[in-house]
Amino acid sequence: MNKKANTISMAFKSNLKYAELSVLVLTFIKKILAIGDDEFFKIEISLREAINNAIIHGNEKKLDKQVHVEFDWEKSFLRMRVRDEGDRRVSLEQIENKINSCGILSTNGRGIMIIKNYMDKFEFHCLNRGSEVIMEKNLS
Repeated sequence: MNKKANTISMAFKSNLKYAELSVLVLTFIKKILAIGDDEFFKIEISLREAINNAIIHGNEKKLDKQVHVEFDWEKSFLRMRVRDEGDRRVSLEQIENKINSCGILSTNGRGIMIIKNYMDKFEFHCLNRGSEVIMEKNLS
């Protein structure tokens, strides 16, 4: 019998203060899964970066657009999805080219580099309305 992963979904306005709500949910999940502090730090930073990117770059801080965050987990993994409602159509290749042209000290692109290094899986999808980042951390 296949068990469905536990899921929590939320949506909020494109205001950076709402990122804290997602971190509170993540802290709740940390307790359920007994995630160690070192791993939790990596997951939390990745979540914050994805949400900040969705608010700033995806939705361009427009308060009429929302950020959608979803957490799915089982004992062996934690998956997080962050989706914006932005109008721009970008590809991961365009983003990575911009990152590579700016250098490590640039204020642009570090978030994706952090997520790719801290999480075990990373996907970026350009959708009809907005874009989505999927991040996963293996826990066993």
